[in-house]
Amino acid sequence: MDNSIHKKFIAILFSLIRACSVVPLLFTFLFNQKAFLIIFLFLFAFSVGLTSDFINSVRAVWIKKFLKEGEKVKRYRAFSNILYNISEGLGYILVGFLISTGVTFTLIFVLLIYLTSTIPISLIKVYEEPKRHQLKAGARKLSDPLNFIRKSPIVLVLFTEGFLVNFIFGMFGVLTTVMVVRIFQLPALYLSVIYLILTLGISIGSFLERKEGFPRLNRVFWSIAVLAVMLIALSYITQFIYVLLPMFIIGISIGVSEIIIFSGIQNNVPEEITGTIQGYYNSLATGLTFLSAPITGILVQFTGYHNTFFLISTFSLAIILIIIWRRTITHVHRN
Repeated sequence: MDNSIHKKFIAILFSLIRACSVVPLLFTFLFNQKAFLIIFLFLFAFSVGLTSDFINSVRAVWIKKFLKEGEKVKRYRAFSNILYNISEGLGYILVGFLISTGVTFTLIFVLLIYLTSTIPISLIKVYEEPKRHQLKAGARKLSDPLNFIRKSPIVLVLFTEGFLVNFIFGMFGVLTTVMVVRIFQLPALYLSVIYLILTLGISIGSFLERKEGFPRLNRVFWSIAVLAVMLIALSYITQFIYVLLPMFIIGISIGVSEIIIFSGIQNNVPEEITGTIQGYYNSLATGLTFLSAPITGILVQFTGYHNTFFLISTFSLAIILIIIWRRTITHVHRN
């Protein structure tokens, strides 16, 4: 990806592939072929994950090219996070209305959104000059970026934190569903309210972390410590209204951590391997998020709802121990 001279074409192509992955699902409902529904759902999920990895890798390279490093990366990520969470919040509100109009109309709407998303990419003006070292990129060993991660203490710590945060967040998503549906026995609408509050918190956390200057790892320490405390508090709450404040605080801590991890990786990775390393991060982080779902289900089944919250808090504290272990790394700085 880093050495391709057709990054814009790749981004557009995979955006279109992602849009096309909706079509089989649409046909299962149009022609009442629900026997294939599960297969096409899995294919859709796989396609969205795969294409997003490629698109995000291209985005990472362009960020490095256009913004270079430092506070511009933080401000970009904070701004994009805020927009992302606003749109996600609108999605939670809109999905109920769309489903009420029918699954077919909902899928057509999703298809149009995916197709529309290719327009901004096509408007980006990028000139990729073919260079000799780029054309010979296929000869590079795959181990080069992996060796860089292994030998860079800052990037290795950021990767470890990012993976654990994604794993915890995936477990947290399953637990909130169990909390609303099974513990409080409320309609699914209340789950949308929780995620709206959570995305609001993430947006505010991103806004707070937009400030100039290089991110400090000790802010990750405090944000994850707050996350661990809030998770323990959630395990004792017995009324829905009291859930909202911890959710909001958790959202803020996630927003702060995400900005620090992303900008830290961007600022400490050479431009020629930015896309590859971002691709590794996206793939592994997404995989851990999905892996956490069945693990959480097993934990809830065999250890109980409250004990699972405590286990997630323990995972959160493990991240803090990693930061303390690498105490000498107090700043994410320029190479």
